[in-house]
Amino acid sequence: SSKNFKCGQCDYVTNFKSGLRSHLLTHKKSKDFKCPQCNYATNRKSNLKSHLLRHESSKNFKCGQCDYVTNFKSGLRSHLLTHKKSKDFKCPQCNYATNRKSNLKSHLLRHESSKNFKC
Repeated sequence: SSKNFKCGQCDYVTNFKSGLRSHLLTHKKSKDFKCPQCNYATNRKSNLKSHLLRHESSKNFKCGQCDYVTNFKSGLRSHLLTHKKSKDFKCPQCNYATNRKSNLKSHLLRHESSKNFKC
């Protein structure tokens, strides 16, 4: 039989005492773990440790086409799209074109909202 550890502040239930202890931190208002290098604060020591890595890491990912640098591979991948020449996502309603699907989606919303204001 498994033990159930229940939170006294909400309906959270877990089989692990450590899980409940970790969960209880979500109810804690004070943020005791403060970054000494910026104004970041958290109620979990593990979050602060992860945050501090951002300050320590040297920006390893450099763009080969401009002076952009980042700590994250995903950040460089997104940035590289700004240099992409082909604009594969074209608006069917006007001559707008972009190299990002998300940009086209935002653009199309403008056409939708402008329809609502026509006389």
